[in-house]
Amino acid sequence: MVWIFLSPDFPPNYHLFSWHFREQGGISAGISGTAPHLLPPHVKQSLVWYESVPDLHDTDAVIAAAQRIQERFGTPNGVDSFNEYWLPLEALIREKLKIPGPKPENLPDFQQKSRMKAFFEKAGIEPIPGRVAQSFSDVEAFIEAYDFPIIAKPDKGVGASATFKIASRQDLAHFQASFRPGYLLEKFITGTIQTYDGLVDREGRIVFAASLEYSRGVAEVVSADTDIFYWVQREIPSDLAEIGPRIVAAYGLRAQFFHFEFIRSSEDGKVYPLEVNMRPPGYPTLDLFNFAHDIDLYRLWAEVVWGRSIEPISGAKYYSCYIARKPHIGYMHTHEEVLRRLEHRLLYHAPTNPLFRRAMGDYHYVIRTPDKEEMLELAYFAQKRLTL
Repeated sequence: MVWIFLSPDFPPNYHLFSWHFREQGGISAGISGTAPHLLPPHVKQSLVWYESVPDLHDTDAVIAAAQRIQERFGTPNGVDSFNEYWLPLEALIREKLKIPGPKPENLPDFQQKSRMKAFFEKAGIEPIPGRVAQSFSDVEAFIEAYDFPIIAKPDKGVGASATFKIASRQDLAHFQASFRPGYLLEKFITGTIQTYDGLVDREGRIVFAASLEYSRGVAEVVSADTDIFYWVQREIPSDLAEIGPRIVAAYGLRAQFFHFEFIRSSEDGKVYPLEVNMRPPGYPTLDLFNFAHDIDLYRLWAEVVWGRSIEPISGAKYYSCYIARKPHIGYMHTHEEVLRRLEHRLLYHAPTNPLFRRAMGDYHYVIRTPDKEEMLELAYFAQKRLTL
């Protein structure tokens, strides 16, 4: 079996997919913009073959590299980056080399938030009222129908980039200056962000499932440049455990990760689907799942694509939590004090890659504990502000 791994050297933990694929007996072939002599040794060891291109944005160069892999080893069985950004490139390689999996024409169904709503309805789930605005008059009409506040976000987009909360006429005027056709408008719901995440096997059976909860929304974190902590729940909320598999079935997923985001209303506790992502949650969340369950999802993925017989993973043993800090925020406790306080539950701490700092902080601590109250206490300690 042959698999192409796009950008196997970034994020830094993702080489473990190619490592375990090779360990299972496969030919792991990497394509990246990193020069061969700069490829980290552990990434080199995870690959059977490597093609360096000037830049992964150079589509022609990437397709040519994939074709060289095909000429050498035969038609690949799959191609993955596990990264939302490169999904269109993955799809194009599949189309050009006739590799099974999503092609460019399939992408809108799981990259355009407006089209996701049809799949939510197919799964029997009420989506948040929304529409795509092609002109600013569409925005005004939507507010006329639903009143303030609303949320405006790119119909196709990753994370919280270019997202606006419009709660007043002043906000509306500010948004008008940035408006471009294609914004998805939705009624704003106050609540808590939770997820349903997992991995399905080649028959579409869920072999791993988990749920995250966030201390605040990523859009707020990015727009206000504030901090966040989020954690793996020991038990998946019962409504998400019932709703999530219906979305998996509606999309007909096979041999892949998924990351579904919901908001739980603070008014009535009802969950509303926000969006789907057909890849694992971003770095370093896979490791949080591993820590919470004492498993290795990188290896589990390799076993899935090889068609191994896998027993579904049982529930989490721990709450594992990612705690971010940003240096411009005045914290009550120093880094050294935080280390001492977290010590008995601390798994590791490290600077965050600058590419992710807006949403994920400049520095982070990862802890795990079987007790939710202790987890929250430690997170609040690490992020406690100075007060006058």
